[in-house]
Amino acid sequence: MQMPAVKLTKRLLWLGLALWASPLLAAAPSLLLTHATVIDGTGAPPRSGMSIAIRDGRIEAVYPDDSQPTPKGAKVDDLRGRYVIPGLIDAHVHLTGAETDLAHYRPLLRALLLGGVTSIRDMAGDDRLLGYLAWQANSDTMASPDIFYVALMAGPTFFAQDMRAQEAAAGMPHGHAPWMQAITADTDIPLAVAEAKGTGATGLKLYANLPAKLVAAITAEAHRQGLRVWTHATIFPARPSDAVNAGVDTISHSPYLVWEAAAQVPDDYRVRAKGDFTHVAPDAPSILALFKAMKQHDTILDATLLAFEEEAQHHPEKVGAGIMRWSYAVTRLAHQQGVRIDVGTDSAGLPSNAKGPDLSALPGVHEEMALLVEHAGFSPIEAIHAATQVGAAALGQGDQRGTISAGKRADLVVLTADPARDIHNTTKIAFVIKNGVVYRKK
Repeated sequence: MQMPAVKLTKRLLWLGLALWASPLLAAAPSLLLTHATVIDGTGAPPRSGMSIAIRDGRIEAVYPDDSQPTPKGAKVDDLRGRYVIPGLIDAHVHLTGAETDLAHYRPLLRALLLGGVTSIRDMAGDDRLLGYLAWQANSDTMASPDIFYVALMAGPTFFAQDMRAQEAAAGMPHGHAPWMQAITADTDIPLAVAEAKGTGATGLKLYANLPAKLVAAITAEAHRQGLRVWTHATIFPARPSDAVNAGVDTISHSPYLVWEAAAQVPDDYRVRAKGDFTHVAPDAPSILALFKAMKQHDTILDATLLAFEEEAQHHPEKVGAGIMRWSYAVTRLAHQQGVRIDVGTDSAGLPSNAKGPDLSALPGVHEEMALLVEHAGFSPIEAIHAATQVGAAALGQGDQRGTISAGKRADLVVLTADPARDIHNTTKIAFVIKNGVVYRKK
């Protein structure tokens, strides 16, 4: 079939732009890190006196010092007195807003990388911009964590009510952008999922105003087409158990678990943070049954405690009374029951000030890990596991990153103090390695 001239011209134009904008990157030299204490992200105890061999952006081997010969031509970096953890993963960010200037995003992404974050999962935004940023980030064309992102689906009323969704699809009819789709019982779900996949998204986010039957149908089709499914814990009116039984991969926001024990879940998602945290016990039988199902299905909980802590402090009128005490308790209980929990900030990844993200601050992922330790019963090693191996699994990237082991991408954070003794030591960063390339603050 002959391609129409206009389409051919456009395709050649995009190809030319891609070649012009993507300089060939020189391969990173092989690198040998020696005399390090390794915390590998699996939850195992630290191992001292270890060497990590890196070649072509991947971890080639991890072994006790001097047990193997130095790889020929390798640059050797003696890390005596230092600690190495996998690159941190913020599994819940929102990068894009109304700002379309690329110059706005480059320093933000660089600050995240230098702060130890080597991968992020954007949980709904403008996929036109996210696709471009991900292409640059994931090819190491710019200093940035690797970016994975979603296409969002919700009931039609959501798109009329939520200004954020309207901004993320500016120029498109509400609910009709491939990355912001309104779904009803009449929707051609295979087509809707295919259109979402065409944006470059690796997962769907089911946000709000969807019944259990549609949640199950979308999830089955998304998995058939090779996409992950990430949802709000309560999708209104679908309950957390509806999402888990449908087979979704992660559910977000610990406070929304309260609706599992509600007599009735309202249709209006806007009450999502105003559950009955006073009268519903975190260990209510229905919630314990939910955790049992989550463990059986290996559904990951994306707790996002920091975002609600900040909301409760600064805008208490927007959340239910007792939200944080309840959220910490239910997250602790989920952890005790064997539910895997990742680390996500539900923010741009950095703390904000009056001008936007504070580029001088460290990424919020460090504070989220600290909340898990200080309020949810995690050990520092378990919090690092949550922010690395579990985060990689949440992204659908468990075979590529998240642990310090042979064959994985060489995404590492080198620390000057022991994070197994104090989780706040993850902030004491000497340098970061992403895809075998060393990044240092100037």
